[in-house]
Amino acid sequence: MKLSSLFVISIALIMVMGNNSIVMGQGPIFKDYNAIIVQELEVPSGSPAPGSSGLQMAEKAVYQLKRYNEKYKLFEAIAESKRSKEIPSGGKVLIIKGTVKEYTMSSVGRRIGRSFIPGGEYTGTAAFAAHYQFVDIENGKVIYETDLRTTSTGSNDTVEYAMDRNGEALAKIVTKFKGK
Repeated sequence: MKLSSLFVISIALIMVMGNNSIVMGQGPIFKDYNAIIVQELEVPSGSPAPGSSGLQMAEKAVYQLKRYNEKYKLFEAIAESKRSKEIPSGGKVLIIKGTVKEYTMSSVGRRIGRSFIPGGEYTGTAAFAAHYQFVDIENGKVIYETDLRTTSTGSNDTVEYAMDRNGEALAKIVTKFKGK
C-alpha cells in the first residue's frame, strides 16, 4: 500500500514539474516591442456583461500596464485604441485585443453558502474572465493568446474589482514576456 501511494505521489510530482517547465520555457517574446495599444474588448451578444464592460476593461488594463510601466520601464507608450495617435511612429507596436468570456455579479446567496466553509467568507462571489490575443501590428500575426479569469475577494465583492484584478494579471503577463 505504501509503495503504491509513493508511486502515485511521484507521478504527480513529475507531472507538475513537467508542466511547470513548459510554462517557464517561453522567453521574452515581447522584448522587441516599444509601444502597446489596448483595444476595447468584444462583448458577445446575449452575454450577461453590459456593452460598456469591454471599454471599461480596456481602461483598467491600460491603467495597470501604466502602473507596471512606471516601475519596470517596459514600453515608450501605452494607449487605448481611441488614443493610438499618442503612439510614436517608428517602432514595433503590440496590440492587445480580447473577448469577454464571463461576467458574474456578486451574490448574497453564494456568500452565505461560502460562510459555512472554513475560510470561505474571504473569497468573493463576483468573477470576470476574458480571452486575450497579443497581435503584431505590422503583420497582424497573433504572437500569444491566453484566457484570464479573476474573482473578487471577500470585502471587495464586485465585478469591477474582479476586472481590476484581471487587468493586473494581464500586466503581469506582459511584464513576464517583456523579460522584466
